[in-house]
Amino acid sequence: MKFTIKASFFAALFFFAGSLGFLSAEDILMAPFAPRSATILAQGGSFTAVARGYEALFTNPAAFACSRGSLTLMINPWVYGNPRDLLISAGALEPPADYTGPTTTFDDTTGLTDYLAYASKGGFGGGSSFGIGWVGRGLGLGIVSSTDLFAAGSPFPGGVKGYFQSDFALVGGLGFTLIDSKLMRLTVGADLRPTIRFYSPLTANTILDMIAGSNSSGTDNPLNNSIMYSGSALAIDAGLQLALFENLFFGLSVRDLFNTRYDMSQYPLGDWLDELQSSGIPSDGASVSDIYQVPMNISAGIGYHINMGALSWLFDPTVHLELADPLGVIRDNRSPWALLHMGMETKVLRFISLRAGLNQGYLTAGAGVKLLFIDLNVAAFTRELGKYAGDQASSGFALEAALRF
Repeated sequence: MKFTIKASFFAALFFFAGSLGFLSAEDILMAPFAPRSATILAQGGSFTAVARGYEALFTNPAAFACSRGSLTLMINPWVYGNPRDLLISAGALEPPADYTGPTTTFDDTTGLTDYLAYASKGGFGGGSSFGIGWVGRGLGLGIVSSTDLFAAGSPFPGGVKGYFQSDFALVGGLGFTLIDSKLMRLTVGADLRPTIRFYSPLTANTILDMIAGSNSSGTDNPLNNSIMYSGSALAIDAGLQLALFENLFFGLSVRDLFNTRYDMSQYPLGDWLDELQSSGIPSDGASVSDIYQVPMNISAGIGYHINMGALSWLFDPTVHLELADPLGVIRDNRSPWALLHMGMETKVLRFISLRAGLNQGYLTAGAGVKLLFIDLNVAAFTRELGKYAGDQASSGFALEAALRF
């Protein structure tokens, strides 16, 4: 009876998720809450079937049911574009003989503009995330903050569009083990995620004005040509994981169940930044008539842990594949390649992790090392911004530094 009630509850969630996944045409869609985890990015963005630990707070809540719990304190910066090009333009690295980028540096009058013009086709920007969370023993609790700025396009500056997005989220959820035997282990989980979001569409000129520190007021401030939107929402996430014979894994997650609608207000960007610096976060913005939503995201994955027997202490690989956001691919008329994410993680000597993957047709790679409770990870990744594979590749680099107990 207990199993039937739990199974029926989660089946109902997934049924309604499928029926409510599409949005009306007048809705304004925003990106989901998704910190750029180096661990996940290195594995091609695939993680649903093998989700575990802190990363389960923003991937698959079924991992909350893990029999072992862990407390994590995480900081995670990332940069879009080629880090080498950024260091050369910053004057921190000598350009190699085959370098074809800007000859100016940020110390020159046009140095910053030259770099942004060069990097804008593939995209430039960066961000960071930090948080603390407990995952395991049937419980997932966390506080996660994530800030992201990205712009891309051509020609520069008129054709460059982007966004600034900053989220502060509380995550609280439960995980249940429905079946636990030698042949099969089935877990399900769900969480509530109250989130505060700040969001501003940007152009290249707006970004240059921000960097230049425009500080005039009212209509004289060029930043007031852009709008900062702020609001809050309550998101729901759900997921399941199935392990067969302790080596074959299946996963399904639904993020932003039923779509997540934000109650937004708006403020001229320049005045918002001025007030933020002088007296704190503005709270008296005008209401907006448009509906700002994060559309529901469904992901399904499969993974396999290769049993190396007596050699597992030396070489312990897991491979996995994920199909992510089919509703978004259909809605945006994107290539089926946008669905595909493949990854592999190999533990060497039990404290080194080597990772590789395929993200929407592009190779990804990374590595990590864990010594006692210190966990360090890096990743190089590429993603597709266009509708079809090869249209507009955008690369980046991510770091992670974590304390895991």
